[in-house]
Amino acid sequence: MQTRPDRARSARQRPDRGGSGRSAHSARGNSPCGFTLVELLVVIAMIAVLISLVISATGVLMQTSRGLTCLSNQRQMMLSWDAYATDNAGRYVAPDTNRHAWDWVRSVGANIGPGNTEKISALTEGRLYSYVGDVRLYRSPVDESDPILRPRTYSLSAFFTDGEGTSDWNGPPSWSIGTRSRIPKPSETISLVAEHDRRGHNINGWGINPYTPDWIDQLMTDDTGYFNFAFADGHVERYKWAGESYSNPDPIEVAFNDPSQLTNVYYPGPDWDWVSKRLFPGSVALYGDW
Repeated sequence: MQTRPDRARSARQRPDRGGSGRSAHSARGNSPCGFTLVELLVVIAMIAVLISLVISATGVLMQTSRGLTCLSNQRQMMLSWDAYATDNAGRYVAPDTNRHAWDWVRSVGANIGPGNTEKISALTEGRLYSYVGDVRLYRSPVDESDPILRPRTYSLSAFFTDGEGTSDWNGPPSWSIGTRSRIPKPSETISLVAEHDRRGHNINGWGINPYTPDWIDQLMTDDTGYFNFAFADGHVERYKWAGESYSNPDPIEVAFNDPSQLTNVYYPGPDWDWVSKRLFPGSVALYGDW
């Protein structure tokens, strides 16, 4: 008969029925802990992808934010433009910069800097400044040019009042759309744009040839994919450009910044079609041909 100590020794010597012969403690001690090199590389790659997505989304949001601020500036300018008309028997301020004493901006004489650039005084001495009251509203936050050399982005349409659109570009007579009551379709008539005149500053009013696809003045292309417009009724629109021509192989941002063609860029396409219909819609039918 086995004594109790003998049975205890026999039990300790009995092999494990699982056949492994290892204790649970030793099995846990031999299992790997942490990540393999491949797993670490996968995690790092996923983090890099997420960071790139966040950066891309942030860039889009910042661009959209600046574009919306540009629209807000244009809306404020339109309120000032309309307030001036209210105080002047419904007649709008002249859209030029060096042709009349009642021009909205006075880019003449000492108000012109080196390279035909515009000084702040050109804005503050213009007829509209007392209604605007803040030089920052004249410049789009999307404008990538030097703000010292180019304090103004916006231009009024040359087809209002005494602008060049009447005298030089075959637009309607100035008396036709010189006052608020004579605009046939104000909600469809462009009154203010973000322009990029590459001759130093935005000279006089902005316009295109209303009958052939010559962009006499080019719109600013810094807001990639969009043009911002203000209309005579005071509302603003963020227009997504088509950016292509029926005949010119270059995208619109290249054609509009061609150093060999500072004005009168010939660029037929959906964008000219859209803009040309909003220069002075309804005026011919209302006032007759000219």
